[in-house]
Amino acid sequence: MRHDDPGLQPERTSLAWMRTGAALGAVVLAFMRFTPGPGPVVAAVGLVCLTPAVIVLLSARFRHRARVRDFVAGEVDYLWWRNILVAASVVVLAITAAVLIAVSGAA
Repeated sequence: MRHDDPGLQPERTSLAWMRTGAALGAVVLAFMRFTPGPGPVVAAVGLVCLTPAVIVLLSARFRHRARVRDFVAGEVDYLWWRNILVAASVVVLAITAAVLIAVSGAA
């Protein structure tokens, strides 16, 4: 099926993934700034979780042209691994923040 304007839907998708990556990056930076605990632990967890944010941003940027071509051809390329990266990062940040806050509050 041919789409009337093949550039709009892939562009919206790319922009949404770029916003998701930027938001995840902002949350990671807030985690690194405001979470109490040993600096090396907070920095290590933050850098580990910042990596998926950068990967999501770069994949959204560099996959845009391929997404447009696939959309015009009637194919949908779903990169499920980005969802896993974002979800895993959020879970790691939440659990680590909860543990560090609980430990610092108990001390």
